Amino acid sequence: MITIYYPPDNHLIPTWQARLEKLAFKYELIPQDTVTEPRLADGEEQAEGIPAIEAHLESLEQFKKDWYDSRCDRYDFDPDAPGHGFTII
Repeated sequence: MITIYYPPDNHLIPTWQARLEKLAFKYELIPQDTVTEPRLADGEEQAEGIPAIEAHLESLEQFKKDWYDSRCDRYDFDPDAPGHGFTII
């Protein structure tokens, strides 16, 4: 599960929430009065600060895009085709 701890005045929370919704990963957003910089925890991975959180979310978005781009139904097997017989449909 992805957890973001953030100071209450962080203006990026709605944006991050929308991005996490699109990713369809389980997440939690926790406001904390004691933190000055937002912090993301994703399993054993940690990201602290806005640039690090943005980079982590971008990598998750790329992972999801690559996952769907690698679907088996996008390829057709032709043993005579170059490149191990697989062609993109």
